[in-house]
Amino acid sequence: MKKLGLYVHIPFCERKCNYCDFYSLVKTSEVENRYINALLLEIKSYKDKCKGYEVDSIFIGGGTPSYLKPENIKLIIQEINNTLLLSYDCEITMEANPNSIDKDKVLQYKSYGINRISLGIQSLDENILKTIGRLHNSDEALEAIRIIKSAGIDNINADIIFNIPGMSNTPGQSVQSIIDTLDKIIKEKVKHISFYSLKLEEGTPMFLMEEKGLINMLDDDTERAMYYAGREFMENNGYYQYEISNFCIPGFECKHNIKYWTGAAYIGFGPFAHSCFEDKRYNNISDINIYCDNSNNTERYRQLNEVLSKESKMFEYIMLGLRMNKGISIDDFNYKFEANFLELYKNQIDKLLNNNLIAIDKNIVKLSKRGMDVSNYVFEEFL
Repeated sequence: MKKLGLYVHIPFCERKCNYCDFYSLVKTSEVENRYINALLLEIKSYKDKCKGYEVDSIFIGGGTPSYLKPENIKLIIQEINNTLLLSYDCEITMEANPNSIDKDKVLQYKSYGINRISLGIQSLDENILKTIGRLHNSDEALEAIRIIKSAGIDNINADIIFNIPGMSNTPGQSVQSIIDTLDKIIKEKVKHISFYSLKLEEGTPMFLMEEKGLINMLDDDTERAMYYAGREFMENNGYYQYEISNFCIPGFECKHNIKYWTGAAYIGFGPFAHSCFEDKRYNNISDINIYCDNSNNTERYRQLNEVLSKESKMFEYIMLGLRMNKGISIDDFNYKFEANFLELYKNQIDKLLNNNLIAIDKNIVKLSKRGMDVSNYVFEEFL
């Protein structure tokens, strides 16, 4: 059977972080229940469309899914089980914030089938946590890891952000701050670390603060120094880099995210959620009221971005595949697209090889270490 990934968007937060541009809002019990009802109807609408598919990954993200009442998480997973076919080894990830979980909650999540928790830690530097508007402190973050483990879920991802500026009354992030955070996280024996550079998105509080001169982003050299130091530290401690921003203990790669990078099929539920299914890319509108008001007619809140052409599929295969350390298979590309990769992109390949941005080893093309630093430039060469 064909494999399928599911993303479920939970658009609720206790408070929006200063850097976040994901669609979220503060919830009330009435809004939460109305939303869950609409979400369950959207999941049901895929029953016939997904015949012939087996779901092998589910990612419940947000927002803050752990901010929902646990019984609503149960309803979501029950409806997915009732509507779609799940593989016996389906990876079911849920995002959580350290200040929004306790052992009873995690025990309930586990009983629903959740087997992986992605914890939004971001930093263990108290000044940095204040700058980005997080509600937890470093002790709560570390305790959250221990709580999750004590409840029997050992597959834990920690989100860590670097390149965070200071404010008028707090210092900016340093390389040592990054290493201190990673050291503490690794000592807790988490299986996976997502290591992201902060990019200020238009409309976020931090973007507006920079416009007003209240913060100054770190320079490019400092940002790269943080990335190199963090990468080296993780690799020296047994975590291997399998994607530009993702590191793990071997065997604990995120199955769901790999779907995105390999061009596999996935469906997103909820406002803001995106899908790539049956050669179409589309998304749901980022408005919970429109989403809920049209719960019986999904087409009213769905926006079709594009029908994927052969050319766009080839570009995405290259762009997303090169994000992964294992690179892309020339033979697989040639078979999948009935094309000759080396002939089709001869000029681009020669240029990138000459500039030491990619490497080719027999059947595999991958980014060099230097290529990772300018990955967007490499990807654009294949447009």
